[in-house]
Amino acid sequence: MFDLVQKKIVVTGAAQGNGEAIAKALAKLGATVILADMNFEKLQNVKNEIETAGGRAYAFALNVAEQQCCQDFAQAVYDTIGDIDVLVNNAGILRRSNFESATSIQDLSDTIDVNVKGSYYLINALFESLKKTQGNIVNVASIQSFVAATGATAYAISKGAVAQMTRTLAAELAKYHIRVNAIAPGVIETPMTEATRANPDALAGYLRHVPMNRMGQATELAGPVAFLCSDAASYVTGCILPVDGGYLTV
Repeated sequence: MFDLVQKKIVVTGAAQGNGEAIAKALAKLGATVILADMNFEKLQNVKNEIETAGGRAYAFALNVAEQQCCQDFAQAVYDTIGDIDVLVNNAGILRRSNFESATSIQDLSDTIDVNVKGSYYLINALFESLKKTQGNIVNVASIQSFVAATGATAYAISKGAVAQMTRTLAAELAKYHIRVNAIAPGVIETPMTEATRANPDALAGYLRHVPMNRMGQATELAGPVAFLCSDAASYVTGCILPVDGGYLTV
């Protein structure tokens, strides 16, 4: 039921952090993973590690914020391995600024370009492929898709949009037998959350809301993503699955 051997899965933002962990886990479950990231040198290292462990991987440089890049990527993937089965939209950025920051307008523009438009561009670029395979899409939302937070205004706005994109496309694409879901991570120990983890007050404030009283590991996102990618989730669409140690429960 959780067999991914026949699946060809695109994972964006796969050069480090959550994307790297997700890609490696999917490869261990038998999937052929198509890695995409702007940092091609790091991406090649991830590809090599997957292949050394016996997995199958391809690596492509990609800037998701550029629509033409996404179209070119989709064509290159098709030319290399044919139609894909799953798209994991993991690529994202986090700008630590609030509404009154001098950079807030530019931060919002940059963040929407990557976190929202980037996901949408790739879904659009890979749509025909996903229609053929009756595939599925896994977006990466956030606990900030559900609750407000200060200090990262643009990020919270973008992740609210990702959640609504997930629900809307789940409804629109169901007629093509394409499922669309998302995970909503809490604070995960990755380079993106280094500033939060380095601030004792911020970290303590976060952990007060986490019944499990710890941050998550990137590897702990892999199971939920693998489930949503697999046929075990064949009747699941429009779901935004929290992976947050219970943060949203209290």
